[in-house]
Amino acid sequence: MPSPRPLLALAGGVLAIILASLGGVAYVTLRTGPLAERLVRDVEAMARTRYPRPSHVTPAVPGTFAQHLDPLMGEVLRLYRERSVAFQSVAPAFPCRAVIEGREPVSALPTPCQEEWKKGRELVARVLAATHAEEGGLPEGMGDLASPTHPYADTGMPALLHVIQLAALETRLLLAEGQAEKAVDTCLDTLALSRELTLGGGLIGQMTSATGQGLLYRPCAAALDAAPMERKRSAVAQLSRLAEGQLPFSQMLKQESVVMQLMLFGELMPAELLAALPEGAREAATKPPALSMALEDSLTTRFMWRKVVEGFDALIAVADREPAARRRAFETFDAQSASALFPVDGPSGVNYSEYAERVDLARLQHDALISLVEADLKRTEEGRWPERVTSRAHRSFVLESSNLGEARLKPCAPSQAEQALRVTADVPSGVWVRQTP
Repeated sequence: MPSPRPLLALAGGVLAIILASLGGVAYVTLRTGPLAERLVRDVEAMARTRYPRPSHVTPAVPGTFAQHLDPLMGEVLRLYRERSVAFQSVAPAFPCRAVIEGREPVSALPTPCQEEWKKGRELVARVLAATHAEEGGLPEGMGDLASPTHPYADTGMPALLHVIQLAALETRLLLAEGQAEKAVDTCLDTLALSRELTLGGGLIGQMTSATGQGLLYRPCAAALDAAPMERKRSAVAQLSRLAEGQLPFSQMLKQESVVMQLMLFGELMPAELLAALPEGAREAATKPPALSMALEDSLTTRFMWRKVVEGFDALIAVADREPAARRRAFETFDAQSASALFPVDGPSGVNYSEYAERVDLARLQHDALISLVEADLKRTEEGRWPERVTSRAHRSFVLESSNLGEARLKPCAPSQAEQALRVTADVPSGVWVRQTP
């Protein structure tokens, strides 16, 4: 009978090789030095990013939006802190919304809404004028790399959303006074303010902008519909320039990846790399994690960091696909993550898909505003409504009309039916129209 010792020796050698291989794999997998170095590079790239978006006015005002807005932020924050109860929500039920959206007449505007509008009107005008700057970019303290302790960090975005609320109300009130051109001016400046929030504002900026866009949608549509033809023509060009400055969703996800890494894994960064970060990013990296995650096990944390980076990279790669394809790709990512051998917390495809759909809706609304004006112009120029939508919204909307005086811009997707807009035909000057009882 052969001695078991050679077999034991062989087994021991194989086990040693396996353990060494596993150790090597673990070493490569759990090394965070390359991740930290990449994070520093990504932060530096974000800090250098500029936003030369096209201005919606001609000529533009020299300088950046940040330079013009920053001196006003103290007053903006104070206006927000002292806002009335009527403006402490942006939910569909908040009391000013019915008038803003045109579901109630201006005469039904609650007194607190009117008082708040009067109180902030002059400041709102100055903030909107800041959007005329030739270059975008948010003030220090409002971007993704801002210090968590900066005065703007927590309330800067909601304070500017409050400005958007007041400006949306201003648009509706001007329209009720018969000042359609001024209403269009206010609407376009406010859409420009909404766009500014996305330029360096990351996920929070995108979601704040989408909320503001939703609030502006119907008062802007009403103002554009009522405007004289020449103002309509210039408005189409302005809306198109505003659309040119929209960031792709993938860029927002890149910013989100950087921010989440700083918040969750900054404690693993070597001191020399922490020192290389800008002050705000360094503070975010050294602040205790905002999420209640069990990060005591350093090996688990290191593994999680790598999975978070890989997860965001996978989502970024498919983020700019058509909505249906993007949704499927995000769902596939979640399914693969859940079935992994060692599943760990990482980015959620379902959550980011919902955020992307909110951005999609805001852009759909912007396209609808352009389509509304173009249809109105065609009706006046050709004497009949166009057979199809001609703008980039042609895949999303159809134009339906049973008479020459009115048409309806309807979304193709049944789920977006509530985004439909009414378009009324302009009456050329000097033309008498018989009024029916």
